[in-house]
Amino acid sequence: MSPWEPIAHDNVLKGRPRQRRHRFFVSDRTAAGQVRVGIWEATAHTEMLENYPKDEFMNVIEGSVTIVEPYGRMEIFIKADSFSMPCGFTGLWQQDEPMKKYFMVFDAFLSGD
Repeated sequence: MSPWEPIAHDNVLKGRPRQRRHRFFVSDRTAAGQVRVGIWEATAHTEMLENYPKDEFMNVIEGSVTIVEPYGRMEIFIKADSFSMPCGFTGLWQQDEPMKKYFMVFDAFLSGD
């Protein structure tokens, strides 16, 4: 696992998150976008996600996360749960403990990371 860029401070509501990742697969960049697969982990934190920039499928390996949608609906995901976050999602990512997840991302608009 390698350290990853810090989460934007403007979006962090609680905690001082540190994140790491390892990529298993990165597709060639095409006009349609790019697919990335790997493992991500971060320390406890809460952040506001605004207009999430990619489609992402996740499977929790360790820890848990609570996703709170703008109209108040909450979902808690724990070890072995899988879920997806669509491009454009806005809501709260509340992680009260360290968390590790598998991810598969389709990024239509490449950010260069």
